[in-house]
Amino acid sequence: MPDLLTFALALIPLAIAGLLIWLYLTYWGGAADEKKENKAVYQGVVKKDWVATGRIDFATQEESGTDDPQRPAEFRLLVEERRIVQSLAGNENLEIQWRLATLKEAKVVIASYHKHLADNGMIKTVVAEETPAPAAPPATEAPPAPSGAADAAGKPPAEPHMRVVAGGSS
Repeated sequence: MPDLLTFALALIPLAIAGLLIWLYLTYWGGAADEKKENKAVYQGVVKKDWVATGRIDFATQEESGTDDPQRPAEFRLLVEERRIVQSLAGNENLEIQWRLATLKEAKVVIASYHKHLADNGMIKTVVAEETPAPAAPPATEAPPAPSGAADAAGKPPAEPHMRVVAGGSS
């Protein structure tokens, strides 16, 4: 019986300490967090806002299996930007960030890439030798040619052409 009484007397201060800790964290500890949230962090004065530097990069997820360079993967086009911010002390700081490219920026990259391929003759086209030749039509007698076409019989027929004239008043 004396052991039970000693045990009960030891639990009373522990229960009171637990209650005081709970009250502190619930009421007084929460007010300190709200004061920290209300403080605004001064970052300085923006002297020059975000401007694209012209540098691009491609990013992918680490788990996308890009160990094999021949294996297709999903890439995202990133664009580098910078801005100049003046600190409280008057120093100018250069901030650099990478962001996802917009559709317009991606189209500019693709257009310049296609121009590069065309300028360097790197665009592959279908070669006429690779396509099978169509079967020759059955041999028939040609109708007599008009008198003006007798000299042009040895030449292949000319392809039709169209003349495009820019708009304007006549």
